[in-house]
Amino acid sequence: MNGKFDQSKGVFSRRALLKATAGAVVAQLAPGFVRAAPKEIPIGVVVGLTGSSADYGRDAHRAFQVVVDRVNQSGGIRSLGGAQIKLVVADHQSDLRVTSSETERLITRENVLGILGWAASGPARVGSEVSERYQVPAIDTSVDYMLTERNLKYFYCAAINTRQTVERAVKFVREMEQASGRPVKRVAILHEDLAYGTGAGDLFKSAIGKISDWQLVDRIAYTASRLTEATGIVNKLKAEKVDVVFQASYPADGVLIQRAMKQLRLNLFANIHPAGAPPNLQFVGNLKKDANYVLTTLGWTPSMVKKLPAGAKATVDAYMARFKVAVQDQAGYSLSAAAAMVAALEKIKSPDRAALWHAINDIDLTFGEDPNVIIPFGVKWGEKHDNVKAQPVVAQILDQQLTVVAPKEMASKSPVVPPPTWDKRS
Repeated sequence: MNGKFDQSKGVFSRRALLKATAGAVVAQLAPGFVRAAPKEIPIGVVVGLTGSSADYGRDAHRAFQVVVDRVNQSGGIRSLGGAQIKLVVADHQSDLRVTSSETERLITRENVLGILGWAASGPARVGSEVSERYQVPAIDTSVDYMLTERNLKYFYCAAINTRQTVERAVKFVREMEQASGRPVKRVAILHEDLAYGTGAGDLFKSAIGKISDWQLVDRIAYTASRLTEATGIVNKLKAEKVDVVFQASYPADGVLIQRAMKQLRLNLFANIHPAGAPPNLQFVGNLKKDANYVLTTLGWTPSMVKKLPAGAKATVDAYMARFKVAVQDQAGYSLSAAAAMVAALEKIKSPDRAALWHAINDIDLTFGEDPNVIIPFGVKWGEKHDNVKAQPVVAQILDQQLTVVAPKEMASKSPVVPPPTWDKRS
């Protein structure tokens, strides 16, 4: 540094400091000056590794690791001089208070640039309020459609939500009605009475109301924890001569209802769920062949692997080889979230939260082009920051296997709609 140093005081003179500061500014403005790139980019991960949502949190964390390790091993984030992504992980313990405090800790103490999480609807609601307050961009993987109804500026959701699965279910039944030439006249909604079922029931009612030639004859809600048999429910549906049941059940109650449908010979044009019971191993495990022909709309099922583009299939293979488990839907959503975060990081020139937010906001990833995206058909945010490119598939239980039947580019078999009547099933 130029200027005189006052040895008696151990400081530079004021004139020296002013000259030095001016020189530093000039140096930064001069051609050829390069700001040092960060060696690491801290990205927060807030998921439940313990508690009731631990299965989801574990799958999300694994998926984030797969994507980040691939990037780091390939030279890091090139727009930031090859900086390595560092995942700063916090366990929200499936506890809302812990979620709030851990999210805030990562933001204020760990200085994370953005957040990946929370992989469960309750923690996502609480954690996103914290990240919003600090203006930290966050990409979540929870499926509750209400999360993106809050008009948050910095919060995005990569998962397929309940609104999307419900609307796809109604649209699919309409498509099958038109393809078969068999008219659907009377439909019913059947759901458990907690958040999942009630929310799905509301969405079904709204979607069905847009189809003028369908009559919604009943909406039945029940308490899953108190359901010991379902003949009363099914008798009511049979007396009402319903053609289609739009159903939102958990596995145990879904099994009871399906058994009652067989017992009372309730023959339907279609019985379709938004995710819910059918994908769960318990459903087919208990019902065996009686689970056949039930339909569900969902974001991912392992049978989709054979239809994936080569790059996406390689990602699934790498995940399975590393963790010795199949990819479940939460892992699929989390791969999409991490892919979006990485793509946004590649667009920024400095490690700045505002810059990252702008980059995330403009993300448009295409299925088949980004190998980390395994959920059809990519990542792009709608007006409410939900993922409008991610589309649910329709799966049907055929030969006791959950099999994709739509869309055609992902289907392994054709749908069987309407199914055989109960008396004609082997």
